[in-house]
Amino acid sequence: MTEKTYNTLKRAILDLDLKPGQLLTEEELSEQLGVSRTPLRAALNKLEYENLIKITPGRGTYVAELSLEYMEDIFDVREAVDMLSVRLAAERKTDEDIKEMDYLVEQQELLLKDKEFDVKQFIKLDIDFHCIISKAANNKVLERLTLQLVESYNRYILAAPFLDRASTIVSEHKQIIKAIKESNGEEAARIVQNHVNDIRESLKERIKKIL
Repeated sequence: MTEKTYNTLKRAILDLDLKPGQLLTEEELSEQLGVSRTPLRAALNKLEYENLIKITPGRGTYVAELSLEYMEDIFDVREAVDMLSVRLAAERKTDEDIKEMDYLVEQQELLLKDKEFDVKQFIKLDIDFHCIISKAANNKVLERLTLQLVESYNRYILAAPFLDRASTIVSEHKQIIKAIKESNGEEAARIVQNHVNDIRESLKERIKKIL
């Protein structure tokens, strides 16, 4: 029950259904989710550990505010993790891994052609793409780290989406796949480093405007 409650609340926070700074009361959450206080508190403690909520004695529990400094911390680590992932993926990938990467990029391209551009779905495909690369790297620690990192910046992108960069992101994904297919880990690392830093700078400027 704790895990289900945790996953439900985490998804709501990452998708901005629960807004940054929003007050969370145990009474309301317990009623909405149909759970007792014990699993709810355990889930909230886990979310606080992941910096998604803030529990302050005497003041209450709030969804964590967006923080430019924390976002920078995420991208510092993500840059290193993604570069390692593509280097290892270039050595260890399978044909099935490449097929999955190609499929995800094809789905992103279809979204770009849709007049009703679905930002959440595009971001989900982006998360899946980077998770597939970490899976191709055949390293369980990298897989867990990658998922945690891409989920962590999910709400920053939703809060300040940069639709003008969507086609560039897809193009860069194709370049990453090409380098991995050719077993060129260093080229893949170079591309992904630029990819991550371009997103960082673009997102930083947008986040500054809303904080």
